[in-house]
Amino acid sequence: MKMDKYDLMILDIIQSHKMDNQSHIRLSVLERNFWKCIEADTDLHVGQARIGERITNLYLDGLIQNKDGYTLTKKGREQLSFAPWKQEGALV
Repeated sequence: MKMDKYDLMILDIIQSHKMDNQSHIRLSVLERNFWKCIEADTDLHVGQARIGERITNLYLDGLIQNKDGYTLTKKGREQLSFAPWKQEGALV
């Protein structure tokens, strides 16, 4: 799977929620946080966001798991650690 910055954004939202709340993130919270992050992004149209499809692909690729809420797998944490925008401290 070729990931873009929005896929990485989803991984970051999941990881940040886990670190801040010590719990897995519920789908509704994940979707709300994703839309808040991209609402000012003029490069992405609603049809391109396809958050459900993105979450499904991340799950099928073994980057996230759903056990009473979403969390990253080891593979997902590794992928997020190599995200190019992580070094800059902000989303590109």
